[in-house]
Amino acid sequence: MMRLTRICVAILVSCSACAAQEQIRLDGVDVRYTGISQPYAESIARVVSAARTLAIENYQFDMPETIYVEVLADPSRKVSLFNDGQDRFSLTVRTEKDLAQPRSSGVFHIYGLCHEVGHLAMYRPIRNHSWLTYAAAEGWAHYLGSRLVDGVYEQLGPDLWPDQYDYLRDGTQRLQSQLDSGAASPMAEAAGRWKEMVELVGDINVAPIFSAWGKAQIDATDPGKALREALQDSDVAQQLTQWFDRAEDSLILKRPKSGFAAETLATDSLSGESIEVAHDDGEQSGKNSSAGGGHAVRFESGPGTPSYLTAVQIHGSRYGRPAAPKEDFRVWLCDEDFKEIVEFQFPYSKFKRGDPKWVTLKTKPTKVPSQFIVCVGFNPTATKGVFVGYDKAGTGNSLRGLPGGGPKGSFELGDWMIRVTLEKASHEAALKGEMAAENVKTQRRTWKDSTGNFTIVAELVGFEDGMVRLKKENGVVISIPLEKLSAEDQEFVQQK
Repeated sequence: MMRLTRICVAILVSCSACAAQEQIRLDGVDVRYTGISQPYAESIARVVSAARTLAIENYQFDMPETIYVEVLADPSRKVSLFNDGQDRFSLTVRTEKDLAQPRSSGVFHIYGLCHEVGHLAMYRPIRNHSWLTYAAAEGWAHYLGSRLVDGVYEQLGPDLWPDQYDYLRDGTQRLQSQLDSGAASPMAEAAGRWKEMVELVGDINVAPIFSAWGKAQIDATDPGKALREALQDSDVAQQLTQWFDRAEDSLILKRPKSGFAAETLATDSLSGESIEVAHDDGEQSGKNSSAGGGHAVRFESGPGTPSYLTAVQIHGSRYGRPAAPKEDFRVWLCDEDFKEIVEFQFPYSKFKRGDPKWVTLKTKPTKVPSQFIVCVGFNPTATKGVFVGYDKAGTGNSLRGLPGGGPKGSFELGDWMIRVTLEKASHEAALKGEMAAENVKTQRRTWKDSTGNFTIVAELVGFEDGMVRLKKENGVVISIPLEKLSAEDQEFVQQK
């Protein structure tokens, strides 16, 4: 039996209605709402409570003791529903009319709430899920959310929502129809892959797989290796491995490293004359938090001797709870193809709540190519993140996306207010670098394969476990089995 408690909270919120926030508590759910009626708030609480219970009892997922749901009606906002990956949902509507049945509002709220419970089932055991494609994460929530809709309907019946409608059609009926259509979206296709996995292992055996994946040491360049190994403890390991082989391309995101070497320089070897490179005009016209992606900007280092990245400046402010989350956000230096050269980590506490300000993030001096991209990722949720400012007049150099996955496209609203500080090496350090480069150049040789048909000019940089590592003239390092080289080259390697 669900126990429901209604409380009026004596605080005001800064919305157009300036209405008192009220509260409803149900088993495992705490809903705080402003600007909507009690019947809708109660229905939201009942949906989340039932879905949470089903996730625990039917699937044995580790769900939070309480899911906190904040609902706000604000005519100035868009309809949105987010989770923080742990225990909180944030639902925003313009008016209560947006909570009407889908035929009137265009919004599937019962399914949406179950979808967010599906996200928690995955995100809680897999804290670092950056290796999942966007379609994979949304596809899992679509799959489990659809099944939870079926379960909620079975428990609470057709009269659950104040504006009654047949919400059972939004569950697995709709998912199966999407899969059978022959034109399923990437999210629906991914949901179909997860459906295959669950049918292999059974409902209660998904949670242990997610837990094992959450503990795995993931190599971002090839996540599949560790994920496959984590499947080997299953009773159906062979079938799971075969499933993973089929699903990997659509579910797993590989982030290949750049061939441009991450070379650093001591601070005292810099020239002492830095330049700030910016595309924005310094006037913020808006702000944005990029869920499921990052804020990226293209830069050029200019002609002459190599430049070194010494700092990144970001104009922004933190949102969410008063205390900064005890985690790091990431800044990536990438080549022009958006492949990672090096990753820097900084604490969330670098950004303060309130008015946006310029925040300087100092980096270890790192050599940049002539054209490069700097990307910032905050892994934002409904209750934590950073609003990054942007100006009005864009130059086309601002992008959305994360390293490895390629840019999702240009940021059309303006230029991100992200800048970089570059500095050349001192004359002495530059001279040493030139001498070292010349020394390397003299060590380069022309390599041939065992057939004599293939040649390459490169420098020997390593030999281990039968693999020869060669650095080509463009800086890219390749690996070649020793036996694939000519007899003369094999002898040269073995003498070294």
